[in-house]
Amino acid sequence: MGTFLPPASLGGAAPRGARGEVGRIPADDQALLMELLPGLKDVEFLHGLDIRRSCIRNGKVYCGEVCLNELDLYVWHAWMARDPGGYTLEALRTLSLDLPVVPDPARFSTGLDKYRAHLRLSRAGLPVPDTILIGRHNTEAAAPVLAEWGRAMLKPRLGAYGQGVLLVEDFTTLRDLAGYLEYTLAAATEGTYLLERICPSGGSADWFGTTLVNGSLMYGYRKRSHRFTRLADDVWKVYDPEGIGGDVDGCDVPAPLARLAQLAQQALGLPLVGFDLIVSEGRPVIVDENTFPGLYPELFAAAGRSLGHELFALVGELVGDLSGNGSGGPEAPTRGSRPRTALQAGPGRSLAGREEPGTPSGVRQRA
Repeated sequence: MGTFLPPASLGGAAPRGARGEVGRIPADDQALLMELLPGLKDVEFLHGLDIRRSCIRNGKVYCGEVCLNELDLYVWHAWMARDPGGYTLEALRTLSLDLPVVPDPARFSTGLDKYRAHLRLSRAGLPVPDTILIGRHNTEAAAPVLAEWGRAMLKPRLGAYGQGVLLVEDFTTLRDLAGYLEYTLAAATEGTYLLERICPSGGSADWFGTTLVNGSLMYGYRKRSHRFTRLADDVWKVYDPEGIGGDVDGCDVPAPLARLAQLAQQALGLPLVGFDLIVSEGRPVIVDENTFPGLYPELFAAAGRSLGHELFALVGELVGDLSGNGSGGPEAPTRGSRPRTALQAGPGRSLAGREEPGTPSGVRQRA
């Protein structure tokens, strides 16, 4: 089994402006995971196989002299550029043709893309904002929709931290913005524009963040009020201009929102994921999907959980699924018990399954 699970520095606290630290495994938890993994029976590990620094030769992915295609399983969690044509996702996709890769690069790519992630959740019957996607040379197609909605949020499909999210209150603004980008940035701009219908809210009081590992909700949190920017009387966005994360306080997540987050995790099929939810006019709505969720040591501790143990349990389940015996070794010394994750594996398939799974049929509950 190969892994690439680099730790964040400073126990998970990101230096100011160090985007590469956000969403990475805190150092203490990564160290604990590495201590626990040798306890899995009949498993040989090759750690530190940095897929970002690999090369692909004749369809085989190499990290130095190691051919990753000869592994039985590859598990990774590392920051990468969001460029859809970037090398890392291409290498992961190539690798997934021959062995299970977790998280599955196809599903991870869907989670990165706000349009595709919303579409996946919508097809699973989960509440997300109404959207319209248009080509940058066809902005007039949005005119009747904006006339119906009155206003919309323009979002970068591969954006983060609220950067580039713009309130559009009429079609003329959208048309002229598209023209400005076309003549100043040309091919550097996205080829599409994603518009979301406004879901009115009261700002921080109606916003909940969630972090899930292996289908279980770890904790909920709220962003502190200074991380919210008011765009209109009933329109807010989380805004983090430096991309450093943090500024959160743990909170209880109402049961309907917790179940919604778990169903969304099932729909995306990502083992480590987060969702931002708001309550809009009394209705819960998923407004963002986070493939690099907040991994806050203080919130894990307050919830009586350990990210290191949770990740060990996940790896144990993956190994057990590969071996067919349902267990990869000794149980992690976690608090309480948890049901195993039903995962499928086979030649040329990832453990996460196909790109478009069916509608979730239930949610695992922690005992």
